[in-house]
Amino acid sequence: MINVKRLRCPDILKTNANPESKGEWETKDAIEYYRDAGNLQKKYKKTGKKGDRTKQSYSIYTHKTVRNKLKKMFHDKCAYCESKITAIYNGDIEHFRPKGKIQEASPSKPGYFWLASEWENLLFACPFCNQTNTHEFKNGEKVEEAVFGKLDQFPLLSENHRLNHTHGTTYFSNKELYSQSFDQEESERLLLNPCKDENIEKYFKYDDHGAIIINDNLNPTEEKRAQTSIFTYALHRLPLTFAREEKVIEIKAQIRRVEIAVKNYSDNLDTTDEKKVWFEGIMREEMKILKKFKDINQEYAGLARHIISKYFDEAKFL
Repeated sequence: MINVKRLRCPDILKTNANPESKGEWETKDAIEYYRDAGNLQKKYKKTGKKGDRTKQSYSIYTHKTVRNKLKKMFHDKCAYCESKITAIYNGDIEHFRPKGKIQEASPSKPGYFWLASEWENLLFACPFCNQTNTHEFKNGEKVEEAVFGKLDQFPLLSENHRLNHTHGTTYFSNKELYSQSFDQEESERLLLNPCKDENIEKYFKYDDHGAIIINDNLNPTEEKRAQTSIFTYALHRLPLTFAREEKVIEIKAQIRRVEIAVKNYSDNLDTTDEKKVWFEGIMREEMKILKKFKDINQEYAGLARHIISKYFDEAKFL
C-alpha cells in the first residue's frame, strides 16, 4: 500500500453545486429515508419520479465519470494490494466506510449511508481485497485457509465514537457538529486509508519471498492498525505473496545490474573521457530502470520502495 493523492471531485458528486449535483440529491434522499426509524434496518430505496420509493438503491457513485477518475487516480491498481486490475476485471468502486451495514456495529444497519456518494469515501479496489473470499495463506510453515476481505468491515479501537444514523442526518444541516464527530471517529480508525495516511508505507516491510510484515519501531496502536489492515484486506493471501515475490526477483536482478554498472564506471575513472562517459551512461540508465519500480503507477510500488531502500539507502550513487 502506498499513499495516493486524491484527484478533484467529479462534478456529479459535488456538494453545494449550482445546480444541485445528482450525488448531493441522492445523499439528501438517503438521509430523508433514514430519518424514519422504521427504515433503519432496511435497504435504502430511492425516491422515484412520482414521489414513491422505488426498488432502486444507490447508483450515482457507479457513474462512468467516477469510475474513470478512480482508475486514473490509482493507475488501474487496487488501492490496497496494488495489483493491476483492469486487464482482467473492471474493478470495484469501494466504500471505505461501508454504506449498507457495518459488521462491527450493533445494530449493524444502516451503514454510513450519507457517504455513499461522498468522493472522499470512494476508492478503487480488486474483489479479493474488497469482497470476502476463502484465501490460502501461510501460518508459519503451514498453508491454511480462512475467509478474508473487507466487505462491510470498519473496525475501530473502541465503539465510543462510532458514527451512526443520527450523525448522518446532520451531514448537511450541522457541518461543524458533524466534523467534530467525524474527527473523533477518525482518531480511532484501525484500517489504513491510502488517501488519508500520508506515511502509510512506514507500517509495512516485506521479506524476500514477498510476504508482507508489520514493520519495526511502531507503537502498539500502529502495530494494531498494520495487522488489522493486513487481515482485513487479505494482503497476506498466497497468490498475492507469490506475485510480490516475482517482483522482488525482478528488483534484485536490476539491483545487481546497477552494482555491476557502478563497478564498471568506478574501474574506468582513469581511462579516456569517451570510455568514462560510456560507462557513466550505462550506470545512469540502469539506475533509472531501478528507480522506475518505485513509481506510483508501478505494480507493488510499496514493496519496491522498501526493497530498494533496504539495499541502497546509504549508497552514495542513489
